[in-house]
Amino acid sequence: MKGSDTIVINKNKIEAVGKFEELQSLIHSNTEIINAQGKTLMSGFNDSHIHIWKVGNLKTFMLDVRGTKSLDEMLSMLEDYSRQYPDVAWVTARGFNEAAWKDGRLPTKDDLDKVIKDKPVYVIRTCAHIAIANTKALELSGITSKTNVPEGGEMQINSNGQPNGIFSETSLGLITKHIPAYTKSELKQMVKTARDEMYSYGITAATDPAVDPLLLEAYYEMNDANELGFRLNAIPIILPDGGENPYPIPSMFSSDFFNVNTVKFFSDGGLSGKTSALKRHYKNSNEQGILRLKKEQYFNLCKAAMTKGLGVATHAIGDAAIEFVIDIYKNLNTSFPNIIKRIEHLGLPEEKQLRDMAANDIAASMQTIFISELGKNFIKYLYEDYLDHCYPVKSVLQHGILNALSSDAPVVKDFNPLKGAQAAVTRKTNEGEIIASNESISIEEALKAYTVSASTISNTPQFGSLQKGMLADFILLDKNPLTVSPEELTSIKVEKTFVDGKCVWKKIN
Repeated sequence: MKGSDTIVINKNKIEAVGKFEELQSLIHSNTEIINAQGKTLMSGFNDSHIHIWKVGNLKTFMLDVRGTKSLDEMLSMLEDYSRQYPDVAWVTARGFNEAAWKDGRLPTKDDLDKVIKDKPVYVIRTCAHIAIANTKALELSGITSKTNVPEGGEMQINSNGQPNGIFSETSLGLITKHIPAYTKSELKQMVKTARDEMYSYGITAATDPAVDPLLLEAYYEMNDANELGFRLNAIPIILPDGGENPYPIPSMFSSDFFNVNTVKFFSDGGLSGKTSALKRHYKNSNEQGILRLKKEQYFNLCKAAMTKGLGVATHAIGDAAIEFVIDIYKNLNTSFPNIIKRIEHLGLPEEKQLRDMAANDIAASMQTIFISELGKNFIKYLYEDYLDHCYPVKSVLQHGILNALSSDAPVVKDFNPLKGAQAAVTRKTNEGEIIASNESISIEEALKAYTVSASTISNTPQFGSLQKGMLADFILLDKNPLTVSPEELTSIKVEKTFVDGKCVWKKIN
């Protein structure tokens, strides 16, 4: 809407965009006129990869240990939480990042046992691909040195040949299946809690990229009851952690507020925890991460989903995992050329892999915001030849690949899209280091990736821009992001958030 200063909303859609003096004929006696007083109006942000209920969970039923500066600080928080909530059956927490601690090591069950012995404890690393269980949790889960570890997972062993409490990837299911499940009512509460924070960042649409059957039921019920309040694209997960039997492949569903058109797989782990699958080693180690999928099963499940008209989104960060996924997608593309094929994250793609993606219409949902909060991990764990093309958004765009930006929250604590846009432009970590400066993109490109491209990759073209006929989701900003410096992007405040033409949130001065 360049050069325009007015939008006209009729019910829940944009009726016109233009100059105020040119749109006088659309003003009627009952028309409400809102003067934005020269501030910036833009389409609402669309986070194409955010675990919505998990964001809300850290504000409701789970202890948030993100930002802890040491193991002792985290242990103290766990002890206080257990004392404050004596009736919880399991103490669960999420968010530690050992790379930010002085000794830089993962905790073990022995550490957790120092503060809580009488009840099970399960602490998830910030990436959610590694977790720590205390001795009580191991006992209740029946874990011993003889426990069969599922393919694509790892259970670490101490010097005595016993499990040390550290689990990664598919082995997480050995513990999580014993933790009491949340109810649908609790899940709905988490979603509503997360929604309020999303509104404050101007997020009016989002994709939840790992939805299990119970959460999917909750989302359907919220949609039926008109309780969502934002545009939700749910991507059901097909293979549960530690399980050989896939969940049922869902049916397609489409509406203004709720869509189910894609399914999800995990091919590897997290880059910040060294579980993403690499062709070469992580710095100063013999580790190469973990490949989680069985090729034949993965291909058959993708084919079954695409036969039902569903797209496929696959988590792939390391170059080995990306190559594995692209090979499957290329095969599928011959039979299903017009169905969306997404790679989630795309942390370390090779040049040839980008060419293959472009040639086979494979899209990407990337997280430049990781550079801000997790960049210190990347610098610590990656050799320069990897670091120089870490989350290469510019190269992705130059190859003509559809690319949306997103947060993967709660992997990051600050999931403000303007923070993600800033990282895409400056490539700076929160500590001031610069990663792969040659992969910087413009502010305009970053904003497009958080709006138009995010709607395109989600196959929801009815919103994402301020044009005639689009659903009326927009935000009012106190500054224009296209005219400030990259460093000033995060100083911009959302003043009001509108969904369906109605103000759903406003900043309290």
